[in-house]
Amino acid sequence: MGSTESDRKRRHFNSVSPTAALSATKKHPLLPISEEKKLDTAVLKYQNQKLVQQLEVQKAEYIATESKLCELKDKQQASDDTLTVIKRSWNKLIDDLESCSIGTKGSNANGQDIKDLSVLSDKVSPSPEDTFFSRLVDNGATESCSTNKTFNQVEVDCEVYSAKTRNILHNIVTSISDVWNLERGMLAAMSEALPRTDPSRLKTTNDLATEVKNLRLALGDLHLKHKLVAGELQSHRDINAKDKAELKRLEGELKNTVLELNENNEKLASLKAQRDAAKGASFPVLSLGNSRVSGDKGRDKQKDVQDMESELKDLMDLASSRLLELKSLHEQRIGILNKLLGLQTSMKSVKHITSTQAYRLVSDQLEKSKTELARYQALFEKLQVEKDNLVWREAEVNLKIDLADIFQRASAVADSRISGLEKLIQKQIDDRNMLEAKLEEASREPGRKEIITEFKALVSSFPKKMSIMQNQLSNYKEAASEVHSLRAEVQSLSNILTKKLKELELLSGRCASQSAEIQKLKAMAHDLRDSDQELKLFLEMYQRESTESRELMEARDSEYHAWAHVQSLKSSLDEHSLESRVKAANEAEAISQQRLATAEAEIADLRQRLDTSTSDVSELSDVLKSKHEEGEAYLSEIETIGQAYEDMQTQNQHLLQQITERDDYNIKLVLEGAKARQLQDALRMEKQTMETELRQANASMDFYSMKGARIEDQVCLVLVNFYTNFFGFCLIYSNCLLYTCFVVENVVRAP
Repeated sequence: MGSTESDRKRRHFNSVSPTAALSATKKHPLLPISEEKKLDTAVLKYQNQKLVQQLEVQKAEYIATESKLCELKDKQQASDDTLTVIKRSWNKLIDDLESCSIGTKGSNANGQDIKDLSVLSDKVSPSPEDTFFSRLVDNGATESCSTNKTFNQVEVDCEVYSAKTRNILHNIVTSISDVWNLERGMLAAMSEALPRTDPSRLKTTNDLATEVKNLRLALGDLHLKHKLVAGELQSHRDINAKDKAELKRLEGELKNTVLELNENNEKLASLKAQRDAAKGASFPVLSLGNSRVSGDKGRDKQKDVQDMESELKDLMDLASSRLLELKSLHEQRIGILNKLLGLQTSMKSVKHITSTQAYRLVSDQLEKSKTELARYQALFEKLQVEKDNLVWREAEVNLKIDLADIFQRASAVADSRISGLEKLIQKQIDDRNMLEAKLEEASREPGRKEIITEFKALVSSFPKKMSIMQNQLSNYKEAASEVHSLRAEVQSLSNILTKKLKELELLSGRCASQSAEIQKLKAMAHDLRDSDQELKLFLEMYQRESTESRELMEARDSEYHAWAHVQSLKSSLDEHSLESRVKAANEAEAISQQRLATAEAEIADLRQRLDTSTSDVSELSDVLKSKHEEGEAYLSEIETIGQAYEDMQTQNQHLLQQITERDDYNIKLVLEGAKARQLQDALRMEKQTMETELRQANASMDFYSMKGARIEDQVCLVLVNFYTNFFGFCLIYSNCLLYTCFVVENVVRAP
């Protein structure tokens, strides 16, 4: 490319100098300059297309590698999280092992010698300790979890882990040795205690001894297998750590190569600009005078020609140096491309590593751990739901207990009332018996049979009334039990607010029932008073009709005294019962007022809770609305980015159209050059006769060549602008993609 430009410049200078032109016309006809320019532009276009294609391929590969690196980082983050969980569980397991081993050592170390234990612990091979320690303190497994730790902290952790493992192994070995010593002692004691003549027992002991030996051998085999598995696991972890380091190194190399590519592109752009500036340097046009110019003017022209030749040599030297720089940059670019190929092969090797069996096993284990984690999360959610249900059940049980206490108190009050009524009934029965006895005594007297029969009828009506009252009491008891059961069911099924309102209604109903009972008792007292008045009338009639002796009078007096005593007792009993009932009613009213106050307080608390819940719901609805608005804003931003991308595409198409127009314009210029060449041929035929026309033709040719150079410079500038716009468009497109990825991640992470 540089060599063609230097040759073109040489040809251009030869076409300018008249001596060279004359010699060239004598030797052979002039070369088609427009065709050479056309070839140079075609070569430049082809090379530029190749460079653009290579840049697009490299950009696509770079984007693919970046996406792969992002995926690998995400996978690494997930694996780091799982490794932190595994490390925590592993530390917990170590602590549990240490505590269990200490417990077994303490339980089995009674009566054992410490020297024997130390000998047994020295006999244990150090290889299992080392393998166990290497499994615990693995840099590959804990690399992601301990990135923020310093080297000293890692050393301290290693020492702590080693001390723990040594203690655990020492305790396990001592406990095993204690168990073995106990078994040996028990065997010796049993063999001494048992008779040696029994062959079956000897056989069983021998069989047991052989089984114990076999078990010990199997335990040794398991120990060896454990060592092998630990070694394999350590090797896999080392390979994983090496792979991680290799990935980091490859990432650094890729970044360095990208930086080098950018620097080389900048250098190429600067060199192209310098080359274009060198092309645009204006050559002084030779002004050829007439043939009658003096010798001084000829000397000045020769000096000008020599100066121009020296300037041309300088320009040639500059062009050669620039060509060397371009070659070196091209070699550097080839080296960078080779490095990129190496990175691609290394990435393919990373793919090979990811397709290995060990990597698949690790990924399967990670998937299993993820499934277990999801299962445990589901179990945790179920337990949370059960916990909430238990809390609600406890609240319901507490409410039922409160209701049961209320019912117990009500039943106690009813029982006290029933006992009081039973006492009253018993007193009435006693009074009836006394009256019957007195009537029997009075019936022995002659002339009073009718009065006695009526009195007996009245007395016989008393048990009917008493049975009616007992039936009413039993009905009241049954109704009370049914009411209690119905209240319990209703209050267990209804809400708390309705429960408290119903309790208020029940308390008001109790107050009304107590007032009704008081009215009933007053009516009963009024009835008893009426019956007393009737008895008094009967006695007065008996007194008027009687004409008996002193004994009768004395009996009447005693009967009067008895009736007076009975009436006084009845009045005192009525007053006492009324006072007790009034007190009970007042107490019930006070209790009902207290319950009403508590129920109102609970209703107010529930209303406050309802208000707080409604406010929380409104706040959450506002938050949801804000989230929806944010999502709509993100969508609008994405749409604007898409519109900007479409605008950039339209601009790119417009630039391509401009380039095609420039190509058409260049073709037109080439055609014009062909026409000028034809004119030059015609003028060449008439050269001997028309030297002046030849000079004009040379001047026109120089003008056309300068114009073509300017057009080429303009084409180069257009190409440079196109490449800069293309790179800017690529950067904008990559930024748009990154921004869309960022927005999508934020939208996905948003609750």
